[in-house]
Amino acid sequence: MSKKSFVNGRYLNFQSANIPINDRSVHFSDAVYEVVAVHSSKLVFWQDHLDRLKKSLNYMEIKNFKNIELLKYKCNEIIKLNSLDEGLIYIHISRGIAPRNHNWHNNLNPSLIISCLHKPIFRMIKPVKLISNEDIRWKYSKIKSTSLLGNVLLKQKASKEKAFECLMIDDRGYITEATTSNIWIIKDKKLYTPPLKKNILAGVTRKKVFEIADILKLKSYEKEIKFKSLINSDGVFLTNSSSLLVKVKKINHLKLKLDRDGIFELLYKTFLQTIRESNE
Repeated sequence: MSKKSFVNGRYLNFQSANIPINDRSVHFSDAVYEVVAVHSSKLVFWQDHLDRLKKSLNYMEIKNFKNIELLKYKCNEIIKLNSLDEGLIYIHISRGIAPRNHNWHNNLNPSLIISCLHKPIFRMIKPVKLISNEDIRWKYSKIKSTSLLGNVLLKQKASKEKAFECLMIDDRGYITEATTSNIWIIKDKKLYTPPLKKNILAGVTRKKVFEIADILKLKSYEKEIKFKSLINSDGVFLTNSSSLLVKVKKINHLKLKLDRDGIFELLYKTFLQTIRESNE
């Protein structure tokens, strides 16, 4: 947890880092966010996160945010103030503060919050269990907004069932993503993940897997995936910024193959090597 956070122009102790009750993120989840990994006190894949943040601001029509070019500096200040060697930086930009009303005025000044979390990220965790559920989120989940109630409810359901994540399935029976992760399958030494649509977030780690697969001369594809494809695959894994790559061993009560060809381990090893080299 952050000892020091940035809130609307001030670096504050945790106890003092508050926002007004009329911030539109409180009433309407009218905000966007990014979660950026930190390795050896350096931001990981910063430009990719910044590019996605700009897209989210554009989708949400949050047009008055003036500090986009200073964000990296502010994030690095939070890293220093919290002596953060490994963990996560959280960036939260709301439309601003105004009396509660569904409509907004275009002259609002966006609110900016930056905090951090000390967390071990760059180490492989044991294979995990998933559950599955109908995708109950809003339709524009491609926007990294704070409208996460559907994600929260399904993540909690997974926790109650002692699972790591909940995999979501659309009304056509195709997999979308998990509540905090993109999903991949391995089949015949090839990689597959659902194509980006309005209900799938363009994960930064997802993007990097395509790049690393290219380096390793592994074929990788975007393809719509039915649930039964998980069972017939040679391996399943998740990707996100807070856990990197996570192998899946079970979904609901069904056991999955654990990638006998070692594709996952090769991806993971190369992924870590890429991060370390980029931070040198």
